[in-house]
Amino acid sequence: MTVSGHRFLSLPMTSLLLGVVYLAGTTSVMLRPAGNPVAVWWPAAGVAVALVVYTRPGRAPLALAFVSVLVVTALANMTAGRDAASAFGFGLGNAGEAVVAGLIIRAGSPGRPPRMRTLADFLRLLVAAVAGGLVISAIVGLVVAMSGMGGGWEAARDVLPSHAAAVVVIVALTMSRSGNRWLGSSLELGVQGTLGAVITLLVFGPDQELSLTFVPLLFLAWAGVRFDVRVTAVEMFGLAVVSTTLTRLGWGPFNGVAQGQPISASTAATLNQAYLVGAALLGLSLALIWASHGRLLDRVAAAEVLFRRSFTDSLLGQLLLRRDGEELVVAEFNARAAVLLGRDHDSLLGASLRSLVEVGGHTLPEETSSAHDQTWRAQVEVSARVDSRVEMALSRLQDDAGEGPMWSAQLLDVSAEHHALQQLRTAQDLTAATLDTTAAIILLADLDGRIVRVNAATTQTTGFSAQDLVGRLVWETTLSPGDAEEIEAMMLWPNRSGTPLARERDAITKDGKRRRVSWSNNMVRDELGHPTYMVITGIDVTTERASAGLVSHLMQAAITTAIVGADENGRITVANHGAARMLGCDRADLVGARFVDQLDREQLIERLGTADPATAFSAIVERARVNEAAVHDWRWVSSSGTSRIVSMTVSALEGATSHVGILIVARDVTEQRRGQEMLMAALEKERTAVERLKALDQAKNEFVSTVSHELRTPVTSIVGYTEMLSDGSIVDPLPEQQVMFDTIARNGQRLITLCNDLLMLAGLDSGSVTWKAEDVDLGDVLKLVEEWATPLVAGRSLDVRFEHPTRPLVVVGDGAQIERVLSNLVANAVKCTEHGYVRVDTTVDDDHAVIRVSDSGMGIPLDEQDHVFQRFFRTSNAEKKAVQGTGLGLAIVASIVEAHGGTVALQSEVDHGATFTVSLPLKR
Repeated sequence: MTVSGHRFLSLPMTSLLLGVVYLAGTTSVMLRPAGNPVAVWWPAAGVAVALVVYTRPGRAPLALAFVSVLVVTALANMTAGRDAASAFGFGLGNAGEAVVAGLIIRAGSPGRPPRMRTLADFLRLLVAAVAGGLVISAIVGLVVAMSGMGGGWEAARDVLPSHAAAVVVIVALTMSRSGNRWLGSSLELGVQGTLGAVITLLVFGPDQELSLTFVPLLFLAWAGVRFDVRVTAVEMFGLAVVSTTLTRLGWGPFNGVAQGQPISASTAATLNQAYLVGAALLGLSLALIWASHGRLLDRVAAAEVLFRRSFTDSLLGQLLLRRDGEELVVAEFNARAAVLLGRDHDSLLGASLRSLVEVGGHTLPEETSSAHDQTWRAQVEVSARVDSRVEMALSRLQDDAGEGPMWSAQLLDVSAEHHALQQLRTAQDLTAATLDTTAAIILLADLDGRIVRVNAATTQTTGFSAQDLVGRLVWETTLSPGDAEEIEAMMLWPNRSGTPLARERDAITKDGKRRRVSWSNNMVRDELGHPTYMVITGIDVTTERASAGLVSHLMQAAITTAIVGADENGRITVANHGAARMLGCDRADLVGARFVDQLDREQLIERLGTADPATAFSAIVERARVNEAAVHDWRWVSSSGTSRIVSMTVSALEGATSHVGILIVARDVTEQRRGQEMLMAALEKERTAVERLKALDQAKNEFVSTVSHELRTPVTSIVGYTEMLSDGSIVDPLPEQQVMFDTIARNGQRLITLCNDLLMLAGLDSGSVTWKAEDVDLGDVLKLVEEWATPLVAGRSLDVRFEHPTRPLVVVGDGAQIERVLSNLVANAVKCTEHGYVRVDTTVDDDHAVIRVSDSGMGIPLDEQDHVFQRFFRTSNAEKKAVQGTGLGLAIVASIVEAHGGTVALQSEVDHGATFTVSLPLKR
């Protein structure tokens, strides 16, 4: 754990540094000028400060370092001949200096070892050196004055520069490191170091009285520009050692004559230490500035490479366009754009945008004046790819190079989505036609048992309109197709026979009449067998059941319902014309035939487990005795072999004459079942199309989120570096450059805001947003929003007032997100109001806090107010007046408010402003 590696000190290294402090302190005291109570250079100060700087964090290690420096420096003074009291005083001063300077340096990098990489780090070191020097100057001056060793003021004056110089030179050496790219070579470093050493020896040589002390500074500047901070710090240390040693020997320009009197040794040493501080200010400052400049240039170059790579490797098609006369022509493109547009390199480069895509009724932005302010979006058709669709976003780029305006076009292939939408519309049209042309009651319910659609026959038969039934639970209606337990059982228990569940029940129409309806229920299932929808079909059999007493007449009448009577042995004793017509034979031919022979043999085996006539008939009779009202679909086979589906009810006639044992009432539902199967197929096709569309939409959302996340990093870097160039961190910008920097920063910030909004919406869609549940005082939030909004209205003739609540209004939620809601609403009000006022006030409505944001701006048309909370929607007034925005702010507001259990409402009139009202539940 070494200092040079910028890690905290280990115990052996700490012991070694304390030994260096002792040796350096003893030597400095012994070599002090005769008659001077203090040493003229105190390298032990720099080593002691470095020891505190790289001591592990914590109060205990810091206290141990303080005591160690105090003891070691006191021992060094005693070894050099000072008395114990004076030695303790000097040790206390050295320990205080080390702790004060060390803490100031450590404050710049809490929790980690400090490094000197920027000019701010060096300035912190200078402040620490001066502060530490002032501490020891005060203590040493007091000790010298009290002990009678000399004048306290003179001692303090000599100590300050000597200790400050030692701290700056030595600690700078420990805080610097190699690693920056050298502009010079190793050979150049050797030449520079040799020349610098020779010149320094000559400047500070014996009998040298010429004022040439500036010459070594040139070599420090040479090292700072051509090499790195570490080399500069090493050469600075060498200059300090050589100049201090030779000045102590009485050589060099500081030992000359001033005003006819020789300069004293202490004064010469003080001048030398001040000279070293000035040399450090020049050499190290220049080296740090040059190193920061190099790092900034490297980052800017890396950001440019990243942007170029993002352009070429993007999954989106990218075009850079320039104006050629009245047309926009392609100046540059990536490979994905060439694929989407179906062109090769030669045919795409220089091609006009109008020749590449067909915009239909849209107007390209080169024909409008709004191209400077917003992104133009439209779904267009590619000329070279038949029946293809591309989502295109076209925006104007800032003309910073003076080469004329450029446009950026982003292309996203939505052909699959377009085709899926067409298929979905076709499936929906087919489903609607099937439902509306079926002459039976049809109810479509979701997995909760809630009705989602009815057909025209339902409204005609029951008198209920679609609005009366849609949205209600099936078992809560008066139609009674089934209770809650039966509906739930159908969803949980697959109908393995594939036969719809049928039953008869009484239904109450809207006018209060009772109708007998034969209901047939079945499930639409996905490929895994999971239910998705329930199809409930009902046939009004009121007339048939009301005429049950007229059996004889019915037997003779020509009706479509089949009525068959069979004796105990299963032989048909009576049949009406409906049965004869269904079976394709005369009534006389049916009498005496076995009833089970009219049923499909395979269906008998499937349902009853046997094809034996006697056994099968007994099973049918037994089922009829258990549940007479049960209605089942059976396949009847006519004399010609044709199979028909009939809805059949079997009633056992107990105690009747021997020639009639059961009564079979059947209705031909072949066409009904075919219609139902068509409906189920259409619904399945519609479900598949919807799932595909959802998958495509999810993929697009994920893609937009990924692109937004990837774009935000380079744009943030560009904005950060632009701010550094703009605020003069590197060099002061020219006035014409400042305008460019401000434009880059402003547009970069807009891109960052857009990326954040897209990422927020993607998080809301995926459910990945984590909402905090904390107490939030709306009064505090209003204060933050008011402070945030103040710069927005600076310089505008706009009256903005915030009416703060008189008591705390506490809600439970995410404070940052609630602040975002109010910031978005206030920002919209300010943007949409040229002159007039913006008001923000709060009230309490029962157990809800109500926040109103009102303005006197352009207002919102009534026919557009239902769409303002939709994503990417912008009002016609905002479009006409070129108000900046993406159409995402209000969508985010609605999502955040809904997540907090609140509501947001809008009241507005065109040219009379708008009022947005947010209601949030108060904490109970």
